[in-house]
Amino acid sequence: MRRICLAVLLALLLAAVLPAAADEAGVIVQSSCSIVKSGDYHLVYCYAQVHNQSEEIICLESGTFELHNGEQILATEDVTRIWPYFIAPGEDGYLFDIVSFEPDESGPVVPSVTGIDYNIRYMSIALEHAGQSLEADTQITVEPSGDVVVTCTLHNPTNMDAYDPTVAIGLYTADGLLLYADGVTLQDVGVPAGGTVLRRFRIDDGIAGQWGAYGVTPSHAAVKATFRTDED
Repeated sequence: MRRICLAVLLALLLAAVLPAAADEAGVIVQSSCSIVKSGDYHLVYCYAQVHNQSEEIICLESGTFELHNGEQILATEDVTRIWPYFIAPGEDGYLFDIVSFEPDESGPVVPSVTGIDYNIRYMSIALEHAGQSLEADTQITVEPSGDVVVTCTLHNPTNMDAYDPTVAIGLYTADGLLLYADGVTLQDVGVPAGGTVLRRFRIDDGIAGQWGAYGVTPSHAAVKATFRTDED
């Protein structure tokens, strides 16, 4: 097992629940971030929960986000993708991006983040591209190393094999605070019709260790797993 060793320097949870704008298809419900040290660099792991409040299936068209320290903009970056690819009406998805702060002439740059501001454009897609859902159960465990492992049991209730499924997860506290989000497409993997596969998400102790330091722990995981049925 290859582990990424990250020293914890600073943790910040941005538990802002944002009001939904009536003219937006997707809205950011809440966001959070973790700041860790990796060598001479500091990495800001940014997470956001997106809710589709429209009556159409939406996907990411384009987007940017800004990291703020009060009125100061620390960084502006592109949103790389949304998990899952397509969000059905009334359902949620997740954004997960990493911003790297490299050292300057005076040494390591230690970011202090007070907020994340997203600017995202969505587009609607045809129903046939939405895909089929897999059933998902999760178990959260803490290993002796301190790593948190989320095991997803994916069951295919359909009568067709599910190839290259996409799995999106969000970890929440008992109070509904988003601590972490991630996603993956299981390339060249198929879930047989009526069958089951396991997929593990490993959260390094450099991130998970911050939760204990701030008195928060993940109590449950929200999982959305889908697969495409079209050939395009």
